[in-house]
Amino acid sequence: MNDIQPESSYHKVKTDMVALFLRKTSASNWSHVTELEKKAKEPKLPRPDVEGGDPGSSLMNMMKQLYDEGDDEMKRTIAKAWTEAREKQQANGEDL
Repeated sequence: MNDIQPESSYHKVKTDMVALFLRKTSASNWSHVTELEKKAKEPKLPRPDVEGGDPGSSLMNMMKQLYDEGDDEMKRTIAKAWTEAREKQQANGEDL
């Protein structure tokens, strides 16, 4: 991340938000402020071809990517679906 001058930075508390005013150490443009913005601007890797490969592994790779890039709500949803699927398989006597 980029450096700021804490002694020149300040905040304002408003009724519906908190505004942060951060003074930069150097007068340059920041490409991003948060790690999420940085990840969004990074080039995406090309998708691997599914032909000749295991379709299950491509599905798992997609789920891993969704989990890694998702917000907290997405992670909870994926974890809940995974847990329910495991419980259902265990109730049917299947093993993963």
